[in-house]
Amino acid sequence: MSTVWFNGEFELGTLPMDANDRGFLLGDGVFETIAVLKGQPKWLVEHMDRMEASASELGIAFERQNVLAGVVDVLQKTAHDSEVLRATLSRGKTTRGLSGTGAHPSLLITLSSFAPEPMQPCRLKISTIRRNEYAPSSRLKTLSYIDGIMAAREVAGDADDALMLNTAGNVASTTIGNIFMVKDNALITPGVDQGILPGITRQKYLSLSSMQGVERAIKPDELYTADAVFICNSLRPLRPVSHLNGTALNLQSLENLWYEITTLMSKG
Repeated sequence: MSTVWFNGEFELGTLPMDANDRGFLLGDGVFETIAVLKGQPKWLVEHMDRMEASASELGIAFERQNVLAGVVDVLQKTAHDSEVLRATLSRGKTTRGLSGTGAHPSLLITLSSFAPEPMQPCRLKISTIRRNEYAPSSRLKTLSYIDGIMAAREVAGDADDALMLNTAGNVASTTIGNIFMVKDNALITPGVDQGILPGITRQKYLSLSSMQGVERAIKPDELYTADAVFICNSLRPLRPVSHLNGTALNLQSLENLWYEITTLMSKG
């Protein structure tokens, strides 16, 4: 059972949500998903920084201390070694019209148990649905996930996740994570101009000292000749890609990378 905190109060059952809340009606909001290991949230500062920057760009009121206070309250309910905390901020109720600002955002924080599966291989299939590298929604972690949902549904019978290209036909990301390829001792990933969400774990990989981090456009065919390909997000920091469109990919050893990222996570 999840712990649910909404606008300053713990809730059991249904939420007292306004029927005119823009998060529910229009997907007008932002969120962060944070791994919690033995009661400790991982990279909380980085997640809060990204959430605040996204809210600011969208014109949604963000009170950092209020969000952090809610996180502290919820973490007191921790009951498992591995959990996931999600903070969701909606614009709340506004006047009619898309340009409404809203003065009273809604804040929802939940905490649920989570069973990580380290280094679990993943099969990808390229979706026909593209990420728009020119759209703000491609680089902000908003509640508007319909493109990813449709891409995931499109490949569900053939793969574990969808690989999404951008409008130029370059590799962008999967529906739920950033993608890397390992080639000639370099970690190569699409740049922020390629229609990606700049993930927290992605940035940690780019800062590793053992391999050169490279951000650039990647053609889909390059993945077939890479030494290894993997995806990552805050809950699954390294998931090797075993197949793309049914073709087996190289699976060069990724144990050293796994060791480095888990060491980083252990430092919070």
